Amino acid sequence: MESFKNLYEKYYRQLYAFLLKLSRDKELAEELTQQTLFKAFINIEKFEERSSFYTWICRIGKNEWLQECRHKARFTSETIQKDEVSGYNLEQEVLAKQELEHLRHELAKLPEPYQTVIVLRTYAELPFREIAKQYHKSESWAKVTYMRGKAMLKERMVKHR
Repeated sequence: MESFKNLYEKYYRQLYAFLLKLSRDKELAEELTQQTLFKAFINIEKFEERSSFYTWICRIGKNEWLQECRHKARFTSETIQKDEVSGYNLEQEVLAKQELEHLRHELAKLPEPYQTVIVLRTYAELPFREIAKQYHKSESWAKVTYMRGKAMLKERMVKHR
């Protein structure tokens, strides 16, 4: 188990930050991080070194998150009442959460490689060079794929309102 401890110590923070950006939920991000690191550990022989190890575990983490989204309704209605003193506005918060959920829902429906390129660039903050390496393509390919994916996502967001 010493190898798992090393894997955990080396990648936990980065992976947690990535999954927190995806999920916007600290507890879920923590759970997904642990699941992802465990899956990576038990499947380490499947790592083919076509990309960096971090990129590989981010892909596992993204798939775990997508699976979680499919199995649960990610948006639950809030029961918090408007707090007049702090200026808290429940309606604005609910609308923002709905918009974010709509974005995530439409992102999950994008075809590959657009979906993964957007996730790796936006949430994992990987450089185009690293994304291109994962696909054995040029950096220009990664940039074009990202831009086309964003355009497709914008179109889906408007079309599926």
